[in-house]
Amino acid sequence: MFAKPINLALVLIATSFNLLILAIPLIALTAPFIEFGQGFKYIAIDNKIYEQAKISFFLLLFTCSSLMILYLIFDFIIGFSAKSSIAGCKSYQDLKDYQFLGEIFMQVQEKFNCQNVKLLIRPSEEVNAYAIGGLRKNYIVLTQGIINHYLQSTKNINDFFDSIRSILGHEMSHIINKDFLPTYLIITNQKITNLISSLIFITFNIAIFLVNKIPHFGYRSTRTINLTYTLLIYTLTLFNRIVVYNIYEFLRRFVARSTEFRCDKQSALAFGGVNMSLALSMLGKNGYFSLFSTHPSTNKRIAKISQIKAKNKKIKASIIDRFANLLTFILIFYIFIYLVEIAQIDAIAKYYLKQHTDFYMQARDTWFFLKKIINKFL
Repeated sequence: MFAKPINLALVLIATSFNLLILAIPLIALTAPFIEFGQGFKYIAIDNKIYEQAKISFFLLLFTCSSLMILYLIFDFIIGFSAKSSIAGCKSYQDLKDYQFLGEIFMQVQEKFNCQNVKLLIRPSEEVNAYAIGGLRKNYIVLTQGIINHYLQSTKNINDFFDSIRSILGHEMSHIINKDFLPTYLIITNQKITNLISSLIFITFNIAIFLVNKIPHFGYRSTRTINLTYTLLIYTLTLFNRIVVYNIYEFLRRFVARSTEFRCDKQSALAFGGVNMSLALSMLGKNGYFSLFSTHPSTNKRIAKISQIKAKNKKIKASIIDRFANLLTFILIFYIFIYLVEIAQIDAIAKYYLKQHTDFYMQARDTWFFLKKIINKFL
């Protein structure tokens, strides 16, 4: 029931840990200015350096969140994340042998009230089906292997159609509930942090090189910075591998199983538990692979949905999933606005504009002009 909120909370934890690792070079650069007194009973640092380090840290977070939002916007317009996952796939409409899927797929779209989904066929003998979601474009992919498998395993053509329809219903449940969102955010964060990490690493090494050139102070400070950086990286990496990763994977798999049960249930409500059970029974002990989830055992899945009767109503995303999805985007933009304030982006922008008087005057006049127009209509 609460699989999506838990999954999104895990994403937030993983994202925060990535950002903490990004901040290590910044922490290391402040190490020479930290003083330890009375046998490490207190730690002291110059207030000005502390404030600069704090603003730099929040500026780093602001940069990451800004790039993530830009990535999300461009992906919404272009849909490149989904496109990268469907390379080599073709629409069933373009393949003569699979055009019979058209009527079945239309029935699934109608039942789930979801038209912005395309059905693709992957030329692979792997027995597989999966959903690929984006902010604008969505796809369900069936491999040639899974279609051939059902053709060979079913006793008659009606069982074949019922099985394919149920599998499509399962994948459509992933789409309407936006189960791709947590994985999508993790991938987005990973791409942005990798980019910024590379830039920070280059900047950090340049700073180390320059500090090392300072007479007397430079060599000692460089050793302190390098020691702090190595110690923090080693500690956090070890902590990540032993604690964070294992806890994350355990909870993710638990959440994934709950998600799969819900998808089975929604498909059963759409087309009947008997048909969904039939489809699952022919897929072996562990079912098939999904791009966004880890499937529980087939027997457990069948036991949960075999008695469900098809309902004569549209299948909709669960209220909790819809709320969690909406809350995720609200939280992303709230964090962005908060970081704008805490990183003093407005002060930086004003300072830059004042240094470029002509541009500042033009920007100010444009703003006053737009403000008059807005006030006129309001």
